[in-house]
Amino acid sequence: MDPKGVWTNLDTAKVVYVEWVDAVADLGWQSQTVPCLHPCRTIGYLIGETKDTLLIATTISMQESNARMHIPKAWVTNRRNIETIISKKQRPRTTAVGKRSTNSEVSN
Repeated sequence: MDPKGVWTNLDTAKVVYVEWVDAVADLGWQSQTVPCLHPCRTIGYLIGETKDTLLIATTISMQESNARMHIPKAWVTNRRNIETIISKKQRPRTTAVGKRSTNSEVSN
């Protein structure tokens, strides 16, 4: 399994939405006899991928990530790329506190 690095810098980090099923563990005596799985939904930065696994983080920095989840691709039922983070040049300008923006993309 050769890892494919997909996260190279903050301006091009991909955001993904993943639907997947998780295993269920029980502890102690149980009367339920029907096996079940837990459907899950995850949104985050795709920071790594192999043939078998997605690596998604909730927070990224220059070369580090935090709150990472390793999801087996066999458990994934749906996957969508949400967006590529807009580069700083394309982002709307910020305004000073208390000033009203003249940018037509910003709504009140």
